[in-house]
Amino acid sequence: MKKLGFIAVAIFVMASCAKTTKAEWMVYEETACLPFWTDEDSQSKSKDNLELFLKAEGIIPLKIKIEGERNFSCDACDCETGIDYLVQVDESQAGLMLYYGFKSR
Repeated sequence: MKKLGFIAVAIFVMASCAKTTKAEWMVYEETACLPFWTDEDSQSKSKDNLELFLKAEGIIPLKIKIEGERNFSCDACDCETGIDYLVQVDESQAGLMLYYGFKSR
């Protein structure tokens, strides 16, 4: 009986603490001047590095995806490589993402 009461209270507390978010996807298009979070050998490490950076800056990533294939067509910093870093954040944090070079998707 006590266990059932505890479970009911826990569900109530979790439900009352839940916050509705309005998610927005942001994208960073990688250029030949790779961002500092990039690990050229591992997309998984790049994703982890990006998540650590965002959290350190107070940004809470809801989801992170990396899409595309890296292809260096030129060495200039404005040449895109074909890799896109997609980060889903609450819309209240979109401005911070813009500051770090992300764009709304």
